[in-house]
Amino acid sequence: MAEAHTDSNGAGSGMTARDIFNGAFRQPKPRGQVIDIGVQPAQVGKFSITGVSRIRPGFLADLLKPTFAATTVKQLADEAREAGGKLKALGIAKQVLVEVDEGEQGKLDVHFQCEDGSRFAVRTGVDVGGDEGTASVVGRLNNIWGGGESFEANYARGTKTAAAFRGVLSLPLAADPQRRFELSAYQANTDYRPYSSHDELRRTLTAALRKQEGTEQHELAYTLAWREVLGLGHAASPSLRALAGHSVKSGITYTFTHDDRDSQTVPTRGTFVKAVAEVAGLGGSAQMVKAQVELQTNQELGSGYVLSVGAQAGALRTLARGGQRTSSLPDRFFVGGAHSVRGFEYRGIGPRDAADSLGGDMFYAAGLGLLTPLPRVEALRGHLWANAGQCALLLNSPVARPGELSRFLTSPSASIGFGLVYRHSMVRAELSWCIPIAATSSDRLNPGLQFGLGFQFL
Repeated sequence: MAEAHTDSNGAGSGMTARDIFNGAFRQPKPRGQVIDIGVQPAQVGKFSITGVSRIRPGFLADLLKPTFAATTVKQLADEAREAGGKLKALGIAKQVLVEVDEGEQGKLDVHFQCEDGSRFAVRTGVDVGGDEGTASVVGRLNNIWGGGESFEANYARGTKTAAAFRGVLSLPLAADPQRRFELSAYQANTDYRPYSSHDELRRTLTAALRKQEGTEQHELAYTLAWREVLGLGHAASPSLRALAGHSVKSGITYTFTHDDRDSQTVPTRGTFVKAVAEVAGLGGSAQMVKAQVELQTNQELGSGYVLSVGAQAGALRTLARGGQRTSSLPDRFFVGGAHSVRGFEYRGIGPRDAADSLGGDMFYAAGLGLLTPLPRVEALRGHLWANAGQCALLLNSPVARPGELSRFLTSPSASIGFGLVYRHSMVRAELSWCIPIAATSSDRLNPGLQFGLGFQFL
């Protein structure tokens, strides 16, 4: 191979592009020499890969386009490293070693020596959230057709969910693990007693495009959902009985998420933003527009103190086609509980008929918290907090009470309290002493000790 000489900084060094490339990965720079790899020319002639049991030629072509397009040593090193990282991120390889040899006509031959990735995996776990704990079994197939595709099946049973199944087929786009197309199917049968005298059966099919950009994620999804409110108890209220039965939703949802927090469970700094916009009415009985936003920011105050501010809000509006004016129960918002407004029962704030929580077409909730250090126990923090929120039905609902909108805007239900927060790598646990300070006649209060276990808290 002909020598590729550097500029005046490395003139006469006699180093080839291969030597410089390998140095960019592993070798220390020769003493007394400065090589500008940003201008040192290099070009890939051939590529080979060993150690992987399955890889599709079309996928490999997409993966290596930037590598073959590189014109300098730095570009080639960066793109080869990026391609190896994608193979690992997609589960095709566990480890990737990049090797370079001299090729023909002054070009470089690049070889990936890989450790084959696992083809399948099975795990069990416990999930918490929404005032429920579930145990699950998850099976996953990796690299199904040689392009980083995966299929994951999840079966779960919980304290309220009699049975739930979810299957997800995930396909990377253009060999990029940050851009995916997903097809999923989901079914769950959930018991909402004692908060409302019914069960709910959901069957959902979803097709989604998802793109991750650093701390931001964009998702555009089409969802077809068949929901059934069933199993009404003998004490079910007239309002709940009117909402029982089947409903079908066919709609498009866009979700934006930004999360630069240092922890998803007990953050000490960073911001979380999530916004969801949904339009339903492409067939089906549920015809509406719906929007929801969630914000949280965390600031270290020094000496182990952390201030957290959070807010949530949402609204939905039926499109009133065919005379329908009342929203479907599965589409409504619910407020209250250890993960929402503390000091109230789960779904304990908002419209209610007798013992049945009916949810609302609009809601808001806000929280202010102060985490304090405790001596000798790093994972345990003191917690002072204040929460407020409200939930209401819009005026076009036949079950909305007079003055509903005014009550929603001017009379939030609120609570204050103190307690302990335990930080675990996978979950957050709270034990709080709750003092409700404002409530409506329909609210279900939960004063005193309240325990919460989950990932996302107000």
